[in-house]
Amino acid sequence: MRELSHALGISPVQLTRRYRAAYRMTPTEFVTGLRLGRACRLLAGTAQPLDRIAQQCGYENGFYLSRVFTAKLGMTPSAHRKLHRLYHLFSK
Repeated sequence: MRELSHALGISPVQLTRRYRAAYRMTPTEFVTGLRLGRACRLLAGTAQPLDRIAQQCGYENGFYLSRVFTAKLGMTPSAHRKLHRLYHLFSK
């Protein structure tokens, strides 16, 4: 955020305010959504361990990804993976 706000010539607080006014979310919420979307795709489409998926999505480790995932999406990464595996089995 600091780099982006510096490049735009505004403070990080001002960037967040303007972004929220335009898009009804903060830049951090947007990035979190992108990261979790990628995590969902990787969980559903691969058998990679959570730590590996976390690294690919910009999280330090699987534990932290699991906490954010559960808080934002209302289910654990393992529940999401199981749900999508069942969906793919029955949708064929």
